[in-house]
Amino acid sequence: MMDLFRPADDHLVREVDCDRASLDPAVVWVDLLRPTREEDDAVTAFLGAELLTREEMEEIEPSSRLSAENGTLYMTAQILCRSETASPTTTPVTFILAGGRLATLRYDDTGTLPAAIARLTKSGSGAVTGAGTLLILLDAAIDRLADVLERTGANVDRLARSIFEEGIAGNLHRTILRNIGGEGMRIGHIQESLTSLSRLLLFLTEKADRPDFGKTDKLRLKTMARDAKALTDHSHALEGRINFLLDATLGFVGIEQNAIIKIFSVLAVIFMPPTLVASIYGMNFRVMPELDWTYGYPMALGIMVMSAVGTFLLFRWQKWL
Repeated sequence: MMDLFRPADDHLVREVDCDRASLDPAVVWVDLLRPTREEDDAVTAFLGAELLTREEMEEIEPSSRLSAENGTLYMTAQILCRSETASPTTTPVTFILAGGRLATLRYDDTGTLPAAIARLTKSGSGAVTGAGTLLILLDAAIDRLADVLERTGANVDRLARSIFEEGIAGNLHRTILRNIGGEGMRIGHIQESLTSLSRLLLFLTEKADRPDFGKTDKLRLKTMARDAKALTDHSHALEGRINFLLDATLGFVGIEQNAIIKIFSVLAVIFMPPTLVASIYGMNFRVMPELDWTYGYPMALGIMVMSAVGTFLLFRWQKWL
């Protein structure tokens, strides 16, 4: 699918699901989502620059993700997607800036694009060039990561209250461990996206002397880079809290298991003396005087009961129970 954006006064106008014939010099941004071969060829001819393949977008080397060729900037970043679900992940998004025009190439929906498009198409956005559009897209990506981090922090606080105030009983620890793992995965994907965006911003700052960018654009890039660093530090703090909650949960589970094992151990010790008495009188010797006693059986039962009660009272006196 190919969406086109054209300038109109001080903002952009969106044209959804366009064909090759709609590409004309007035277009400043082309957004490609899972492009067909025909759309790929059309945008390549329109920009005068080759688009990256999906395999090239997924390469992790910085030299493959950030490069400049014949005046064209190729920048690929990992953008967070499906952050509202239980299975968040990241997807590579490539930004190609060529001849004052911008093309974005992606193969998954991201939550960043709708928010960025709303800003770009709003009257007074001031983004009527490819470079200006790119800056707003990057700013929207960082804003979204900040929002997701804020919600993740709130989820971590709820988990902490659940663990330390409500306790862990029954099989509740399974749910808590799954929730801790889910938030940990979300934080990991956020950190991956922030690291990728930080590298892109550093690369773009070095290229900000191009005529595409104005005097204030370099300052905006530096501000976004500082924001990305601050969010990265915050994500590391949340990661530390997640690790602490994981250790605490496993500690509580260990305490619960130890309490159960303690009960079985105490019962085994309490019934050990009665078992000894029963074992002695269960032997098959011919001469056992107690077997002929009238009160031999009650005596054996009494000894077993007294030994069990005595062991129990000893445990209580030593405060082992």
